[in-house]
Amino acid sequence: MEKINNWNEVEAKGMEDFKALPIGAYECIIKEAEVHKNQETGKESFKVAVDIATGEYKDYFQKRYDSNNSSDKKWDNNATRYLAFQGDNVSYFKGFITCVENSNVGYTWNWDEATLKGKKICGVFQYEEYEKQDGSKAVKVRLSKFRSMDKMQEAKENLLNIEELPEMPELYSR
Repeated sequence: MEKINNWNEVEAKGMEDFKALPIGAYECIIKEAEVHKNQETGKESFKVAVDIATGEYKDYFQKRYDSNNSSDKKWDNNATRYLAFQGDNVSYFKGFITCVENSNVGYTWNWDEATLKGKKICGVFQYEEYEKQDGSKAVKVRLSKFRSMDKMQEAKENLLNIEELPEMPELYSR
């Protein structure tokens, strides 16, 4: 192994320093919104990246981003949604825009995605099952949908309970 640059300057952290984001409906702020073209398929989607705006987990994803020492650091994919906006999916994209408009008094969508940056929205973070590199199953908490800020309490009441997840209870208890 080659010596890591800045080894003596890097702050050592233990796994106990990581505080996982619990499932929930959070007041979020839009950090980035742009049309994204998938390099493999060529399909376009609308990329929306958020962070937690208030409470105990305020700036949760920004802190993770800032503490990442990788030269190729990116915004956490667990706080990013890719929304289709063509064909049958137009109504879902309009639903997202309506959530933004309803959550930000006086804001009207003007087809300029840069105007979404800094806007409030309710982000619903749920459990999501995924396959690890070794083929085993695991679970993470991920941004699953958006709601208007006035629907945040309703979103909290409709969170997927851990008991409702598929047959892997040992993964959720960690």
